[in-house]
Amino acid sequence: MTVKSGVLAYIIAVTAVLLLFVIFLLSAVELAAFDPKFYRSEYKKLDRPAAIGISEEELLRVTRELLGYVRGQREDLDITATIKNQERAVFNQREIDHMKDVRVLFERAQMVRRILIIVLLLSLSALYFLVRIKMFRYLFRSFLFSFIFLILLFGILYILINTNFTLYWDYFHYIFFDNDLWQLDPRTDVLIQMVPEEFFYDLVVRIIFYFIGGMVILGTMLGFTHAWMSRRDK
Repeated sequence: MTVKSGVLAYIIAVTAVLLLFVIFLLSAVELAAFDPKFYRSEYKKLDRPAAIGISEEELLRVTRELLGYVRGQREDLDITATIKNQERAVFNQREIDHMKDVRVLFERAQMVRRILIIVLLLSLSALYFLVRIKMFRYLFRSFLFSFIFLILLFGILYILINTNFTLYWDYFHYIFFDNDLWQLDPRTDVLIQMVPEEFFYDLVVRIIFYFIGGMVILGTMLGFTHAWMSRRDK
């Protein structure tokens, strides 16, 4: 193999690894954000039913319907529940409009992930065409380098969100939303009462945990495959 071919192989391998990182991150977000058990435990931890004035059973039902809306499984957020002994619509128009934005964001994330998976498969095919079975060596080395950098990056991120989570959570909304509908009133808006800032802090930590856990498993699989291929070629 020429030097140029080796450099090209590493470029493709690093690209594939970075694509994997983004795909795994988007998957970690979906896994954490749509886990009913997580909501149940957070509601108990933060005493949400009492804060809202709703039964735990009703709150979990509303949550299921809310998540179903984000996933496109229902067309609207016309949801009623008994809150403070009064049957009423759970969400006002501002909350509904914000959740429309959240739904669009989720749909775009899904579309991006599908596109990245296609690009990843093309990258892996190109790498195999270039170096054949040695692709695992290039992938593993690229993964190690990229993962070390990523751990440092996530370490910095963890320090930052522990220093001032509110600030960086606001930055997230400024980046991904082009309006202020996400700025809800915790005194009157049920949506923010359901999932206050403490909830989202725990959610972000959970996403990081899922992502790093997935990367460790992937790295271990690549390492074993690389070692097995190396022994076989001797």
